Amino acid sequence: MKVITICREYGAGGHSIGQKVADALGIELYDKDIIRATAKEMDLDYAQILNSEEEITRSESFLRYLTPISFEYKDYYFEAQKGIILELAKKGPCVIVGRCAEIILREAGIDSLNVFLYADENHRLSWVKQHLNTDNNAEATKFMHRQERARRAYYEAYTDSHFGSRHNYDIMLDSGALGYDTCAEIIISLAKD
Repeated sequence: MKVITICREYGAGGHSIGQKVADALGIELYDKDIIRATAKEMDLDYAQILNSEEEITRSESFLRYLTPISFEYKDYYFEAQKGIILELAKKGPCVIVGRCAEIILREAGIDSLNVFLYADENHRLSWVKQHLNTDNNAEATKFMHRQERARRAYYEAYTDSHFGSRHNYDIMLDSGALGYDTCAEIIISLAKD
């Protein structure tokens, strides 16, 4: 069995599906735990890292493209998380959600099953409204798009790859059409092969 990485669109159920997979396979799930471990390792406030983790602005992405300028604290957080991801993967099979894990493991030569989860906007919006505890479509849509832009910018700033590119994954699953249980079953089946 390999390490399983799950990259996902915001609201596509990455954590929930990852938990189902981890529970069924009897392995650990790592998601925000990585941020907690990074904060502890760096003796920093967990909320500080959580709030800055996916906050690479468009202008920062553009400047990174043009020049090797370092955005020190964000780069430092990323490098610390990268080290933690590599440590976790070397311990054995686990599920790692987000944090550019598929690229980090590939660059380190660690074999992994890399999954990308997506869903149409209506499915994701339904999850976001529940998450925010609101019925306001405009508020939820704005929040979802902001989170998605931030996730995309973060991913592309640290991987030199396009977020959601089929070339980075072994399988891409539509969690809105298939449902969380079916997605989990497919991943479990692939992980056992």
